[in-house]
Amino acid sequence: MKRLFSIVTMALVAATVVAQDKPKDEPKKPSHAERFQLIIQDWQKAQEPIRKEFESVKDEDERDRLLAGLPARFAPFAEAAVKLAEENLKDAATFKMLMFAMMVGNSEKAADLLATTQQDNAQIQDVCMMLGTQADNNPAAEKLLKSLYEKATKKELRGCSGYGYAQIVFRRSEAAGAKDAGKLQKIAEDTAAAVEKDFGDVKAGESTLKVLAAKMLFEIRNLAVGRNAPEVVSEDLEGKKTNLSSYRGKVVVLDIWATWCGPCRAMIPHEREMVEKLKDQPFALISISADDEKDTLKKFLEKEKMPWTHWWEGRKEAGILKDWNVQFFPTIYVIDAKGVIRHKGLRGKKLEAAVDNLVKEAKQK
Repeated sequence: MKRLFSIVTMALVAATVVAQDKPKDEPKKPSHAERFQLIIQDWQKAQEPIRKEFESVKDEDERDRLLAGLPARFAPFAEAAVKLAEENLKDAATFKMLMFAMMVGNSEKAADLLATTQQDNAQIQDVCMMLGTQADNNPAAEKLLKSLYEKATKKELRGCSGYGYAQIVFRRSEAAGAKDAGKLQKIAEDTAAAVEKDFGDVKAGESTLKVLAAKMLFEIRNLAVGRNAPEVVSEDLEGKKTNLSSYRGKVVVLDIWATWCGPCRAMIPHEREMVEKLKDQPFALISISADDEKDTLKKFLEKEKMPWTHWWEGRKEAGILKDWNVQFFPTIYVIDAKGVIRHKGLRGKKLEAAVDNLVKEAKQK
């Protein structure tokens, strides 16, 4: 929730409004941009009771329901932004209005207007790259990416939107209870392969779409739920070589994290409880640290009780962070006793329930 608010507020709507000088004898009318700021102010006020409600809820399922309901609650602000944008689609502030409406209210009308009127905006290519990882469960964002991939006139925009589209579809295929997961994975794979082939030379930050698409294809083909987990070679706190295959026969949770990651640290108390409860069971929790220095991890563990297996990965040129296309922390994989990836991205009670079921399954065989 906080990430969504910060993305929208900082990246999409943060702007300095400069009013045009008006003759002193004429009443000053708010500019297009200033009227948008009023919408933002009302939206920000509406967030406060929602924040309090979210913080008061302890049940994770209820929190998920609250988050899922945010677009509907924010729809009036999104509609107001779209209506304002339509008054002057060429205004410099229009892009921010439409992005705001699409991100906070899942406005498909905003997505359509972005695709048809904002292709020349200097920010839209970077936005397409961002949406693939930041717009989960947003059908409007997916619609924008698909539309631009199919119809954009500029090669660079088609490539970046195709990459974002492949990402968002793949994430959707792996959501718990996803319908037509196999079909969605095929769409994601075919799109990523086309991006690699047809748009590989397009620059994407310090990389190219060829490099990024190749990493994504590895993830789709090797790290999707139902695939056998590839071998992982890392090192423990003493610098000894470790590998994932040595844990075959146990249910394994791979927790790829860093000591500076707030959400990662928030998981520690529950992970402690889970490890204690399953201490005599065929189960292993392996935390793989992305901290730059091993000493940072060691010092953290001296203060924070984390009685399970720890590997240090750091920022190596090769290894699980690069090979597994890790893009955010924590990244969680749940692997069954046969070495098959069964779940991804679970936390809290959902993680514990999934592990319990797999441990029971392992003990029955």
